[in-house]
Amino acid sequence: MIESRPGEPSRVFSGHVGDTCPASELKPHDYLLAAGRFDSEGSWAFCRFDSLKVPAVRFGFEQGGFNLGSEDRAVDPDFLQLHLEVVTNEGALLWLPSGRYPASQVNSDPHRMDLRLAQRGREIFRIQGWPEMQWHFRSEEGEVEVDLRFTLDTATVLPDCILPQCLFAMWAATGRAEGNVRTGNQTEAVKGLVFYDHPRVLSGPNPVLPRKIYLYTTMFFADGSRILGYHAVDEQNQPTPYYCFGVYIDPTLHGHFLPNARTTGLQLDEDNIPERWDLSWRSEEVLLEAQIAVRDWGLKRAWGSPTSPKNRREFIIFPLVLEGQAMISERGWTRKQVGLGLAEYFNQEYWPA
Repeated sequence: MIESRPGEPSRVFSGHVGDTCPASELKPHDYLLAAGRFDSEGSWAFCRFDSLKVPAVRFGFEQGGFNLGSEDRAVDPDFLQLHLEVVTNEGALLWLPSGRYPASQVNSDPHRMDLRLAQRGREIFRIQGWPEMQWHFRSEEGEVEVDLRFTLDTATVLPDCILPQCLFAMWAATGRAEGNVRTGNQTEAVKGLVFYDHPRVLSGPNPVLPRKIYLYTTMFFADGSRILGYHAVDEQNQPTPYYCFGVYIDPTLHGHFLPNARTTGLQLDEDNIPERWDLSWRSEEVLLEAQIAVRDWGLKRAWGSPTSPKNRREFIIFPLVLEGQAMISERGWTRKQVGLGLAEYFNQEYWPA
């Protein structure tokens, strides 16, 4: 299996890898579910708000099982992977009912963005519209509920990642997010930015080393610029080819793919979860250097399945609420920016704990 590399036409999506276009120009066959074409496909949103009570939400679903590692650990493809994660100032509320709802219960309109899942007459989630989107997710018993509007501005085709058991392809969109988040009987109006990604997976063996870790970083700044990027290494601690990169979207919403990316100073806390790291990303046009810190909100509750974590250490992809600062140099001038973000970290060594 051959991956799509930076500058090359994507084998999965329209356009070239590394290119950023207005989200409104993304073709329907790129953002609609392509029934039968892929072994797995999903929709995931990372939202970071300026709210002190609800600083972040990460939620979405995946249809079809796939294997991120080298051993036989693929999830059951007949059931959804489904997360609704709300970070509050009292700790994270993680509703994780993966493996509970049959994938066949998702209703998908083949001609427009309209995805929905209901259980016993109650809506669990609904995703509608493009590039103006409405996302409504609700835990089955109603403890947490998220109702957000996304106005997507940009979409970037990311490099493919070749793993021992599959090819992982993805595009990522950015835009504004606003709406309401309810926890119990408390509702908070929120506003911020969303990083929305759409992965597509093709299964099949590949002669590559297993991936040991990945770190997915998203952040936005006061001037309207945004960054997202991956840092991935294999089990020999060598960078995964083409999957250490950054994307810088400037205040005019012009995208810059930064293939020369280094992540250094990664420090883990007592739960083996990152607490800080540094980025240095560059291209011929842009140099970006950032120092990033994680705010530990702790885990308040996790539920939804028998395997739901009892503590923060047991959930290795715990949502990482970020604060940081960056020095951005482009077109002969340099400026300092303070930003907010949300990240995801995975370490095969600690999986499945």
